[in-house]
Amino acid sequence: MKGIFLLLGIKATLVMGLFAQDEVVQPRILILPYTSSGENALEQFETDFSYRTVVTEISNALNERGFKPDDLQEIIQRIKESEAISTLQGVSFDPVERILQYSSSDIAIKAEVYVHTDAQEAHSVQINLRALDKVSSKILYAMNFDATPHFKTDDYGYLGRRALVENDQISKFVEGLNASFSDVRENGRSISCYIESNDNSEFSLGEEVTDDYDLLSDILIDYVKQNAYKGNFRIRNNSENQLYFDEIRIPLQDENGVNFSPDDFAREFRKFIAKTCSAFRGERVNMPGVIVNNGIIRIILP
Repeated sequence: MKGIFLLLGIKATLVMGLFAQDEVVQPRILILPYTSSGENALEQFETDFSYRTVVTEISNALNERGFKPDDLQEIIQRIKESEAISTLQGVSFDPVERILQYSSSDIAIKAEVYVHTDAQEAHSVQINLRALDKVSSKILYAMNFDATPHFKTDDYGYLGRRALVENDQISKFVEGLNASFSDVRENGRSISCYIESNDNSEFSLGEEVTDDYDLLSDILIDYVKQNAYKGNFRIRNNSENQLYFDEIRIPLQDENGVNFSPDDFAREFRKFIAKTCSAFRGERVNMPGVIVNNGIIRIILP
């Protein structure tokens, strides 16, 4: 018997210096089953007690270390009621994406849980955890846990607990995860941004748009310099048709303590480009919309 679980979804309330002292509320966790074998893990979660038992043990272990788990079964039930369905099997929408939307989480932890069975019908469990920023899909922290010894038991709760606490591995993972959160709070969230011209664009990145002969790409790089969190950004490509920032750091919250997202950055960047190009032409230009997906911003020049 082999299973792989995807532990997803962590909502982190990360307070950034807006109070007398920094307060960090541990992330909320959503555990979502996943298999790489093509099986419907969500169906297995709903119907297989062993699956639910292992998921519960992961949730309990993190709960004991200060995290606040979301109730996956409750979220699934809300989706069923909203969509008027009885199961997530064969639905027209992506159930994983829908569950994440309902959980309002912004950090994901993927956990692969392997259950091995030997010739004597004894079982062993191994867990690999990988934490990602759900907004940007950037990996925050990863850790492979040691496999448990083989036991002749069908108590997967025990096997799950043993896999997590063997050599206190779960605490080591939590320490690494917390260190990663501290880095995000200190240095901001990492996103990417493509700015491109296509056949419908009237502007190119190599066009001079100021009296000082500044190229449009120069102006846009200056904007990112001024608006990236603590000035942290990196350019991967700068050509006539594409300016690619493979990393721009943005704050988790704005100056008013409101959550700040890649969509917020993209909206302001798009308006800046539109105003820059309009000022150069002396008339309002038509600026295409912006695509934001998994922390990647795509902007097409007018």
